[in-house]
Amino acid sequence: MGFLISDGYARRTSDFAKNERFDYWRDVVCDEFVQLDCDQFEKVAFDGEVRGGIGVSRLSFSEVLSDPQLVTRSRQQIAKSTNEDFLISFQLAKNGIVRQSGREALLTPGSFALYDSTEPYTLAFKERFHQFVIQMPKDVLSRHLMNPEQYTAIAISGKTGLGSVLTNFILSLVKELHNINQAPEELSDNLVNMIAMAFSSSVMLEQVGDQSYVRESLKTRIRHFIDNNFCDAELSNTAIADSQGISVRYLHKLFQDEEETIHAVILSKRLEKAYALLSDSAYSGYNIERIAFSTGFSSSAHFSRSFKKHYGCNPSEIRA
Repeated sequence: MGFLISDGYARRTSDFAKNERFDYWRDVVCDEFVQLDCDQFEKVAFDGEVRGGIGVSRLSFSEVLSDPQLVTRSRQQIAKSTNEDFLISFQLAKNGIVRQSGREALLTPGSFALYDSTEPYTLAFKERFHQFVIQMPKDVLSRHLMNPEQYTAIAISGKTGLGSVLTNFILSLVKELHNINQAPEELSDNLVNMIAMAFSSSVMLEQVGDQSYVRESLKTRIRHFIDNNFCDAELSNTAIADSQGISVRYLHKLFQDEEETIHAVILSKRLEKAYALLSDSAYSGYNIERIAFSTGFSSSAHFSRSFKKHYGCNPSEIRA
C-alpha cells in the first residue's frame, strides 16, 4: 500500500547518513506526536518516513511507514508536557501492540486502537509497519464519548460494523480532503461523532466481552439521547438503536434488567413534561391537544388515557 497522505509534508530518514537516521527519527516522532522514547529492536541502518501537516479543525492526521521499534511514553515525559491528547492508530500493514492501563491491544491490518497521552503507554512493532494516526485534544473526544479513557488499548475491527464504516470514511476522507468543501468544524464534529459511536457500539461490546463499565457507558449515552429527544413523536426503539449504532435486539438486552422498559421511560418523561406545561401559567394559551403533540404524543386521546392512568386525573383537571 502506498501513502494515503499526498499533501502536507514528508520527513524521511533516508535524507540523512545511516549513523544519524535513528536520532533524527526520535526528533521527528516527538515533534509529530508527543514526547516519546524510541528504541530499535536491532541496531541496523534505520529507515522510516512520517507524513503529516493535514487535518480537520483540531484533528491532525499523520502517516507512519517505518522499520521495527519500541515507542514509550513515560510518566517523566508526561510531567514535562502541557498537551492532553487522544490518539487513534489505524493499522494498515503488519502488526503492532498498544499497551496502556493494564490492557494490551494487538493491532492487525484493518484494526485500530485508542490511547491517551496523559497516561503511560508503549507501542511495539517487531517488523516494518504502516499506520495512519489521528490525534485530537482530549476535550474534543470527551464531548462525544463519555469517559474515553476506559476504551484505551482495546483493538477494534475495522472490517465489520461501525468500525468498518469509520475506517472506510477516514481513509477516503484523507485521499479526498483537498476536494471537500464542507466547513471544517462541521466535518470535524461528524468525524468525532463517528469515532465515538464506533467505540461505544455493540460491535465493540462484543469484542471486549461483557465488561460492565462499557455497557453502563452505552446505557448512559442512550439515556441522554432519550432526554434530548423524548418530545419527538418519531422517537422509537429503532430510532434509539440507530442513533447508537446497535441493533434493537441488543438495545433490549442492555435494559432487560431495568425496572422500566425503554417505552415506559419515554412515556413517563412525556407525561412529566405535559404535567409541567399544564401547571405553568405561561402555557395557559396552549390547549390540551397542543400540549399532547408538543410532548411527543401522536393523539390527544392517547395522551388523555395515559395521563389519567399515570396521575389518576384528567389533564383538564390539572389545567383547571
